[in-house]
Amino acid sequence: MLKSFHKTNQKQLSLLREELIRAQDKSENIHNKTLVSLRLQAYERMVLFLERIHPNNLIPRMVITGQNIATFQSALLQVIREEYEHNLSQQLYVSDLAWESCKAAKENIIQLIIQSSSAFKPTDDAAMLANSVLTAGLNKENDPLNKALQLMKKEIRQQF
Repeated sequence: MLKSFHKTNQKQLSLLREELIRAQDKSENIHNKTLVSLRLQAYERMVLFLERIHPNNLIPRMVITGQNIATFQSALLQVIREEYEHNLSQQLYVSDLAWESCKAAKENIIQLIIQSSSAFKPTDDAAMLANSVLTAGLNKENDPLNKALQLMKKEIRQQF
């Protein structure tokens, strides 16, 4: 009777172990899928950030007729910083190299705006700064925005 009881308990214990292993595997799969989804969303948001701060996209959204350079420069820099701050948490999900390249791209755009505005008086028309930034543009060989975008694409391709 004890042998029969023990044999039944062993079968039940074995079934419970198998069920526990299946539950753990399922939990790990759900966790991995969630993490992959979060990482993909982070890369998407960082690509969007880079596109939004690109002068060709940023300036047309921001220029207001009759605005002076000082006000326009301040508005441009504020928008770039707000976009960056909005995406700070994404550094948890992208590689350190990708995050640093996004920061470098942001700083490069800020420097481009500051350098371009230094050629004018603060009271000059904002359109002058807009034209200057757009014509100065970014050096294609050393364009940190393009480098960051290419890095993001490369990392995503490697992961998936």
